[in-house]
Amino acid sequence: MKKYVYLILTCLFFSCKSDAELSMERGIKYFDWGKYDQAILEFNKAKYLQLVDEKQSYDDLKLLAQTHYNLAITYAKLGNLTKADSEAQRAFTLIPKQEYQELLTLITGQIQSQ
Repeated sequence: MKKYVYLILTCLFFSCKSDAELSMERGIKYFDWGKYDQAILEFNKAKYLQLVDEKQSYDDLKLLAQTHYNLAITYAKLGNLTKADSEAQRAFTLIPKQEYQELLTLITGQIQSQ
């Protein structure tokens, strides 16, 4: 019986989401609901929580890049292309994914056409 309790506790411990992941999820929900200012607050909270966390793994780095990407999209949606460009550059610098590059190119093109 003890073995099963330890197994369940271990599964629960490793399946829990971090505060940063929960902030990301809330930010995405706020974005979906059109509450962009609240989404920015949650994404910035997620970014802060990741930066102050002493243990860093590749998954943490991917989450941080995704946070910057989400901020870039949110700022672009609000028309703040300067901040959107900055966040998109950070996302691409952390993890050079094609979707981050495409967003950066799109935002840079919008800035140049102004």
